[in-house]
This record gives sequence, C-alpha cells and structure tokens, in this order.
Amino acid sequence: MKYDTVEILKALSNPSRLEILKAIYRNGGCGARATDAPPADKCCCVGDMIERCGLAPSTISHHTKELVRAGLVRVERDGQFVRLLPNPEALEALTGLVGEIKGDNEEG
Repeated sequence: MKYDTVEILKALSNPSRLEILKAIYRNGGCGARATDAPPADKCCCVGDMIERCGLAPSTISHHTKELVRAGLVRVERDGQFVRLLPNPEALEALTGLVGEIKGDNEEG
C-alpha cells in the first residue's frame, strides 16, 4: 500500500496527535487481533488515551480519525472497546521520504 507522506506529515503536525501516536507505539497497540488483547496496562484503547492525554473523548475521537485517515493507526472494535494499533508501514513511508530528502537514494 502506498502512503501519502503529505497526509502523514499533516496528521503529525498536531502535538496531541503526535502524543497519541507515541503512546500507541510505546504500548505496542493491542496485538494483531482484538481477542488477543494483552493486559490492560499494555493496551491502547480510546479510554486509555482519554486518561493519558487528559483530552475530551470527542477530541480523542477526532485525532484518532485523523491518524487513521493518514494510515498511521488502525482501529479494532471489540464490544464497547475501541483499540488502537500502530501501522509501522506508514512510518516506513515517512522514513523513506526523509531518506529521499537527504539524497540517500542518489548515486554519486
């Protein structure tokens, strides 16, 4: 899948979204499947983000939608829980952009 690096950068330009993304990556998301959720202290659910970031649920929801739209995060629903999972491929696209800017892909 090709990722739009401009959309990724736009999503990360908001400090709250950046903090939410960092928290998701630090906790490793919630595993590959909602049914395999790790203990609560290792899980990044929307409720966790509300507590950690001190933002209103509607604000967390807005920022999460922007991160999903940019491809940085996946969302899985399990009953009343909404789990947030990292998407490393999107960050790799951003890393590729940095390499391109630096000229890492040029022959010289």
